[in-house]
Amino acid sequence: MNKRQVFLVASMCYMIFFSVLNGTMFNVALPALSEEFALSPSGVSWVVVAYSLIFAVGAVTYGKLADIYPIRRLITIGLILFSAGSLIGFLSEAYWMIITARVIQGSGSAAIPALAMIASARYFPLEKRGYVMGFVASTVAFGFGIGPLLGGALAQVFDWRVLFLVSVSSLVALPVLLRVLPHEQSQDGSFDIIGAVLFGIGAAALLLGVNTNLWFLVLGALLLLIFFLHIRVKEKPFIQISLFQNRKFVLMLLFTLCIYFSHMATFFVLPLILEDVNGLQPGWIGMVFFPGAMIAAILGMRAGKLSDTYGSMVVLKWAAIMMAAGFLAISSLISVSVIWISVTLILIFLGFSSIQASLASYMASTLDPKETGVGLGLYNLTAFMGGTLGPTLISAFLEVNTARWNMLNPGGFTSYSNSMLIVSLICFSSLLLLQRAQDPLIQQLPSTHR
Repeated sequence: MNKRQVFLVASMCYMIFFSVLNGTMFNVALPALSEEFALSPSGVSWVVVAYSLIFAVGAVTYGKLADIYPIRRLITIGLILFSAGSLIGFLSEAYWMIITARVIQGSGSAAIPALAMIASARYFPLEKRGYVMGFVASTVAFGFGIGPLLGGALAQVFDWRVLFLVSVSSLVALPVLLRVLPHEQSQDGSFDIIGAVLFGIGAAALLLGVNTNLWFLVLGALLLLIFFLHIRVKEKPFIQISLFQNRKFVLMLLFTLCIYFSHMATFFVLPLILEDVNGLQPGWIGMVFFPGAMIAAILGMRAGKLSDTYGSMVVLKWAAIMMAAGFLAISSLISVSVIWISVTLILIFLGFSSIQASLASYMASTLDPKETGVGLGLYNLTAFMGGTLGPTLISAFLEVNTARWNMLNPGGFTSYSNSMLIVSLICFSSLLLLQRAQDPLIQQLPSTHR
C-alpha cells in the first residue's frame, strides 16, 4: 500500500474503534443511569435500544447515499453528528436529553462501519481488500474486548457522562480522512425518500417487535411488504429489486444472519453461565472474555492476508467450523473449568474475526459496482438483526426446561448446555449456505472473488 492508503486504513480503524467502544461501553453504565433517574429495567434499556435502532437503519441509508454522493461528504456529516450527540449526552441533566443524544449518536455512528466497508471495496484492489478488512476486523475485536473494561473503569472512577465524552475523540480522524479520501463527483440519481421511510420504519419495527411487542412485528412486515411493492414500480428505488434477485448475495446475507445470531447469542448466554455455573463476579467475567478478544485483534490482520492468498470462501468455511466447534465445546464442557471456556473463546473470537475480515469483501464481489453501497448497508443491517435475534430467542429458550441433549455434557445445567448446542448447530448449518453459494448454477457477477 502507498502512503495515502496507509493513512486511510489507519484513520478508518481509528474511527471504527470509537464506534465499537460507544456500542459496548454503555451496557456497564445502565445500573448507574437506572439509579440516578429512577428508571425500571425496561425504561433504562432505551439507552441501548434507541441507539441500536437508528444505527441499524442508518447503515443501509448511508450505503445508499454512498452510491450517489461522495464518501468524503458523508463521513464528515457522520462524524459531526456522532460527536454532537456525544457532547449533548455529556451535558445531559434529564433522561430525555440522554435518549436524544443516543439517537443523534446513532445517526452519525451508523456512517462509520458502512462507509469504511464501502471505501475498502471502492479504493483498494481486489487482492488487497482482505488485508484491509483484516485491520478493520482486528479493530472491532479489540474494541469489543476493551470496551466493557474501559467503560466500567471510567464509570467507576469518574461518572457515566464521561463515556459520552470519549466518543468525541473520533473527530481527530476527520482532517486525515479529508486529506486522503479521493475527491469524487456526485452521481446522477435521485434519493427515493418514500422507499427509504418505508424500509427504515419497517426494519425498525421488526427489530422492536423482536424485543418488545408482537404488533411491531406485524407492522414491520406490513411496511416491508408495501416497500417491496413500491420498489417494483419505482424507476429509481431506494433498493433495486435486482439486488434481492441476486441469489448469491441473498445466500451470503443468510450466512451473515446465522453467524451473528450464533456469536451474539453466545455473548448473552456465557455471562449467565459464568455467574450461575462457575460463580464468577462481573469483573472476572470480563477477564474470561479478554484473552480471546485480544488474540483475535492481534491475529485478525493475518486472517485478511489468508483471504487474499487462498480466497475468501476458504477462510469463511474454516472460520465457521472453528466457531461451531467452539460452541460445541462450551456445550460439552460447561461445568468443567472457566479456563477451558476462556481458551475455547479464543477459537470463537478468531473464527468471528476471520469472518469479519473476509465476508464484506466477498459480498462486495457479488454486487454490481453501482449497488455496492446499499448492498453493504444491507449486510450491516442483516448482521445487526442476527445479533438482535440471537440473544432474544436464546433467552426465551432458557426459560424452557429441557432434558440433556448433548451426551458429551457430564450432566447438570442442561438448559445452558442445550442453548450452546443449538448455537453450534446453527453455525454448522451456515456451511450449507456457503456450499450452496459456490454452486455454479447460482447467479454470479463478473467481479467474482477467488
